[in-house]
Amino acid sequence: MTTDVWIDLTNSPHIHYFSRLIEKLEKEGLEYILTARKFQSLEDLINIYGYEYVSFGEHSSTLSGKLVNSTNRIMELTKFISRKENVPKVAVAKHSVELPRVSFGLNIPSIFVLDNETAVAQNKLTLPLVDELICPIGTKNKLDVIQKNKNISYFDINSILSFEGTCEVANINSRSKSDKYPIDNAILYELGIDTELPTIVLRSCPNSSYCTGKTDLLPKIIEELLDKIGCNLVVFPRTRKQREIYSKYDNIIIPKTIDALSLLHFSNMMIGAGGTMNREAAVMGIPTISCYPETLLGVDEYLTEKGYMVHTTDLSEIIDYAITNIGVKNKVADLEDPTELMFQKICEKMSR
Repeated sequence: MTTDVWIDLTNSPHIHYFSRLIEKLEKEGLEYILTARKFQSLEDLINIYGYEYVSFGEHSSTLSGKLVNSTNRIMELTKFISRKENVPKVAVAKHSVELPRVSFGLNIPSIFVLDNETAVAQNKLTLPLVDELICPIGTKNKLDVIQKNKNISYFDINSILSFEGTCEVANINSRSKSDKYPIDNAILYELGIDTELPTIVLRSCPNSSYCTGKTDLLPKIIEELLDKIGCNLVVFPRTRKQREIYSKYDNIIIPKTIDALSLLHFSNMMIGAGGTMNREAAVMGIPTISCYPETLLGVDEYLTEKGYMVHTTDLSEIIDYAITNIGVKNKVADLEDPTELMFQKICEKMSR
């Protein structure tokens, strides 16, 4: 058996993003290999989908740890992918630091998906090595500005393949348009949520190199919501310390690994200091408040400009918006799913 496509998953949402592509590969009879790393709930989510995968490496929160772990992962992936039966015709990833370096070293054509133009360290390590770069239009526009202003040349801006949407459209479609992995209609029951009350989902700030040292606004938001709105609060921390802080509040739910896309589907509002869950909720038409503490990414600016999401870090504005808009369902975003574009480029690379 030969391998057609290698997909590397390095962050929890990546399995949602690539699920539609994997289904298409299976439908077309193409052989693929999935690799992953130990990071947050990624492996548990892959298991929800039931895909076979091989895990290499893990995340670190320190600079030295990141360097050591990434170096080791490159070596492990190189040994695995260079096996005769595993060598793919094309490699695909979203923000994986290791796949572009391994594929470049082994002369394997690569397709890379990018939606965070501010991840400077990762972008320097990856973008100059990839063959095809796919970005949401909002990311492409911001990347162009960054390269001009900072005199950086990650990638020829004119060669970037862009699409009119965000990557989260593929995340949502992986469930809403899939017969194999449909939305879980029992998710609220499984979490013990009172269906007579509206449900608000909250997500803390990323624990990433580009968003460190920022004050966590969620405790104050939780306190205000508990005081002013009768609702279910489902809170997703990223660190053990955050989980301990949030656990002191009564009447909130702090899940472990769950089917968050199904939860969002039945939720009435999303408030997040991160990115992916905000964008997923916004694409679904759920009133969404981003309290991301840094400059907004191009994809978030794109959604706010189109009216799918609002952004503020002002506590009173967040609470006022929540009180006014909770349960006011917006239209599902009519945006492009990049799956077909990825599949098209895979086929082109394989035919060469």
